[in-house]
Amino acid sequence: MEKKINSPVFVGILISLVLIVVSIVSYFTGMYKQSWMQWVGYAILAIGIYWSVANHGKERDSQVTFGNLFAFGFKVTAVVTCLIILYTILSGFLFPEIKEKIIELSREKALQRPGATEDQVDQGMKMFENHYTLFIVIGIIFFYLILGAIISLLAAAITKKKPQSPFETQP
Repeated sequence: MEKKINSPVFVGILISLVLIVVSIVSYFTGMYKQSWMQWVGYAILAIGIYWSVANHGKERDSQVTFGNLFAFGFKVTAVVTCLIILYTILSGFLFPEIKEKIIELSREKALQRPGATEDQVDQGMKMFENHYTLFIVIGIIFFYLILGAIISLLAAAITKKKPQSPFETQP
């Protein structure tokens, strides 16, 4: 019986589903207001990518190279990033009040900064509100792809590899 090897799309969908469920739970419980909650999402992403790369190496009986493992991890990252962007855009329609809540939360945090005047904060919030979706999507792309690339590199370096030498296949 041949081993089943998971595709990066399948693994990316699994990680995305976990992130989406955590996001929905944090929204309905009000935990999204806590600053540490965003780090939970990044931790889930990092652990998921590391696990996927390590698992891919095991599925291939360690007959992989650093490049194979990194590519697999980055493909998983790309799938997760695309699906989270899609969810974020859809959540604006599913939960229209979330935009106002996030803008208000951002305004409160901005007012807590030393030297921030209310006029400056209002200007910044008006711009943020006008380009809300764009800023959120850019933030997701930036943070998810950078974190995913770093974790993929680390996981590819740590995962056990014993690639077959080209000389071993010759008679």
